[in-house]
Parts: sequence; C-alpha cells; structure tokens
Amino acid sequence: MNNDSWIIVADDVPAGSLSLIARGLGGRVTAVVVGSRERAEAAAVTGVDEVIWYAANEEIPVEAWTECIAKAAEKARPRVILAANMPMARVFVGAAAARLGAAVTSSVMAVMLEEGRVIVKRSVAEGRAVEVLEAEGFVAGMIIEGAEEEEASSVSAKITAVTDYMPEDNIKVEATHVETGSADLSSAERVVSVGAGIGSKDKIELVRQLADAFHAEISCSLPLCDNYRWFDHSRVVGSSTQRISPRIYLAVGISGQPQHMMGVRGARTIIAVNNDPEAPIFGKCNYGIIGDLNKILPVLTTALAKI
Repeated sequence: MNNDSWIIVADDVPAGSLSLIARGLGGRVTAVVVGSRERAEAAAVTGVDEVIWYAANEEIPVEAWTECIAKAAEKARPRVILAANMPMARVFVGAAAARLGAAVTSSVMAVMLEEGRVIVKRSVAEGRAVEVLEAEGFVAGMIIEGAEEEEASSVSAKITAVTDYMPEDNIKVEATHVETGSADLSSAERVVSVGAGIGSKDKIELVRQLADAFHAEISCSLPLCDNYRWFDHSRVVGSSTQRISPRIYLAVGISGQPQHMMGVRGARTIIAVNNDPEAPIFGKCNYGIIGDLNKILPVLTTALAKI
C-alpha cells in the first residue's frame, strides 16, 4: 500500500492547508480539483505534485462528477484523502471513501505514516484536546477549520484536464423548493430547528406552523441542506456552519449529534421532540417530548397560538 495522498478542492476555499497536511504523509500529493481553471491554477501552487482538473461549470452540477472521481480514487488508491469541511468537497470525499472502504474522520490537524499505519491527529472538544487515531487501511477526512495556510509556491504543478468523461449522462435534474429568506438566526430569541427525523419534506409545513405560532425563526441540521436540499445553507446550525444562542431552542426530529449540539451550546433552554427515546438529544435538553411529531406539533401549535 502506497503513501500517496489526494486533496480534493471543490469549493472556493484556500487549498494550502490541505497540501501542508497531506505532505506530512511523505508521499506524492495530487490535487483533485472540480470547478474553474482559476481554482485549478490556485491549487497548483500549493506545493502539490500534480493537479487533476475536472472542468465543471454552472450548467453541469458538480455532483455529476462524483462517479468519475470515485472511479479515479479506486484506480489511484491514495492512502489518504483530505478536503475542507465544505458542501461539495464532502460529497466527493464520501464517494471516494465509500469506493475505497476508507475510514472517515474530521477536524484533521496532521497525518503521518508509522510502521505502515496512518496516524491521524484531530482536534476534539472544540479545540481543547487532540485525539490520535490509527488506521491500517485508507483514510479520508476533512481538515480542521482555520488550519494554517502556506504562501503560494513559486513552482506550479502540472495541470491535467480530464476530457474523457461526459458527466451529462449521470445528471438527473429534479425541481425542489428550498426554504430561503432573510433568517437572522444570530439574534433570534426563539428558534425551531428541524432534522432528518421528521421523515419527509411535507412535514416541514407542520414545523412552519409551529414556528409562526411561536414567533420563531426556523433552522435545520446540515443533512437537510446538503443532502436533501430542503433548506438554504443560511439556516444550518452546527459546529461547521453557525452557532446560535437563542433563549429557547426547540428541536424537532434532531437526534443530537455532537456537531449539531455544539452549534446551540449558547441556548438557554433546549426542548426536544423526537420519536426515538434513545436519541442523544434527550441527554442534552432541558425538556423532552417523546412521540409522533404528527400528533405533537399540532397540539403545541394550538397551545402556543393561545398565548
């Protein structure tokens, strides 16, 4: 098994920190870039050995390149794949990791190779501690936010454009309504937040009615934005998006994963509605309601409307 690495660049973020961490493995570093020529050129001067460029444009969703990149990862078999914790990059990291059977982690600070094992140092507890992981096989991960950036190199790596793959064949376009609007979550006194536990998109109307009666803003967990596209990114709450401090935070169908709960640590009162009595959020909330949200939310809405 080699000690080569990939950095995946698919969002408008600096790639120098990715290259710096990847080079800690000691092998060849390849930047896999999806997007504009300018993005590829920026990655080429970060100290990588080569750039593989997928020229996505506005007419072709970047997700259309997922299968191609997964196949390329299967062929190249990089020992480590790194990316920034950004929406598009996460899509490609997930696809490549699934194809390789790679272990996946986040908040990566450093990688190195010792006696054939990949050693990963990652930030935990909001930066107050460092966890050390070991893996025998492949590793894929998102680097820590705010990682150190290097100045651009005077040497530009060769850029190879992928021209033998037409992503149009993999495109399936579906129209969907995305919840947008000028949500000011940073100053909201009350927030009703919705997670994947609601089950289906039509349940959002129940959440909207509850928020209206409660005079609250609506937020969501990351999957409802990135995976389902039900909400705009401005409504996502979590450690990698935005952190809020409402007086009351009412979570509907949110399991209570650490990444999400870090985003609401400033909330004075957390109320959880979930049909899973084992959901982690019940160990972190002030008040919990276990049951079917189809029955609970209308009752709450009616009661709040009378206040």
